[in-house]
Amino acid sequence: MAGHKSVLVIQSDWHDTLRNNDSTAWILRKPLGEKAEYGKIGGSAADDIFTVQSRTERTLSVTHKPSGLTTVFVSPVSTFNRIHSKSVICLDVADGGLGISVCTENKLAVWETETGEVRRSLEGHVFDVYTCRLFPSGIVVLSGGGDMQLRIWDAATGACPVVLKGHTAAVLDTAIVDRGKNIVSVSKDGTAKLWNCGQVKCIATLLSVECPINCCAITDVTGLVDLPAPMEEPDELEHCTSGKLLLVGCEDGKVFLVGVESRSVIGSFALGQNVLCVCWASPTVGVIGLSDGQLVAIDAMTPSKRPLSHDSSSPVESMAAYKGGVLVGRRDGLCQFYSLDGTSPFQLTGSDCDPVYKISSDSNNIYTACRDGLIRKYRGRDLNL
Repeated sequence: MAGHKSVLVIQSDWHDTLRNNDSTAWILRKPLGEKAEYGKIGGSAADDIFTVQSRTERTLSVTHKPSGLTTVFVSPVSTFNRIHSKSVICLDVADGGLGISVCTENKLAVWETETGEVRRSLEGHVFDVYTCRLFPSGIVVLSGGGDMQLRIWDAATGACPVVLKGHTAAVLDTAIVDRGKNIVSVSKDGTAKLWNCGQVKCIATLLSVECPINCCAITDVTGLVDLPAPMEEPDELEHCTSGKLLLVGCEDGKVFLVGVESRSVIGSFALGQNVLCVCWASPTVGVIGLSDGQLVAIDAMTPSKRPLSHDSSSPVESMAAYKGGVLVGRRDGLCQFYSLDGTSPFQLTGSDCDPVYKISSDSNNIYTACRDGLIRKYRGRDLNL
């Protein structure tokens, strides 16, 4: 595990505060489990503990001189405040120009990623919606929630032609297989299920455990990992499940690697903390976010686990794969990019200690969902990866 056991934290509105050459912004170094070290940058009141290395239109590079820790802070280019008025708990975007998000008011909204203008609201779930995502086409929405249902929507019309029922508790997360003829869902009922969307049918239960399954992510390891062959002929309703590997995270701290076509567990790990989110940073390397702030890497080729980073004790609320690494949103409002060597050179700013509940990106931009009810948009090129 590389990197420092500490993070730099800057005043959330530094981009506006430092417009005036005489103004200052506070900054601190927060070591894991120790007292924070405060300072100021900008203006005549700046101290010599923190040094500004460079600044562009939307970025600020700062070094903590005693430790050598350097972070590039990135400010949003847009802040959408008219999509939701309450905490935004999930979002997804696609290259087609649409975003989908849901808030604690149970408002499931389709909006334009360029302007933040709401196209329509999708109404039909009886209880809270916990997860939403766009199919690869960018014009079809998948959602799931407390009513134990999965719904598939036409983002253009708002119609909901498909409702999938079979879970016995709330649906917490989903994954889309290839182009989307099949999908996977995980639930508080402790199951991961494989569905056929066109025939509105549950094909199989891929995993069943005795605690809630909080999260899942799917990858294609064809030609990279030899997955077990299925014991029986695959169902005719299955499409593109060969070579697919599902990463599943549970409330009791266990993580499973499941071959989708074979329904077999090829690896399992006990991590000792609640697993809050998972993602695939590469086709064979998964990243696990834990309730104690740890990041753990899972290598599907071995399979094995290794610590990736533990520079913060704040729970990991959200993760998204990004350019060979992972974007991580925390409960204390930090949103960091981590390389797979454990270093964290970039931080997306704007949240003032409000949890970042979800992160998504398209080809050009990154979007975050926050408890303050705002969706923030960042330029991908500002991360300079």
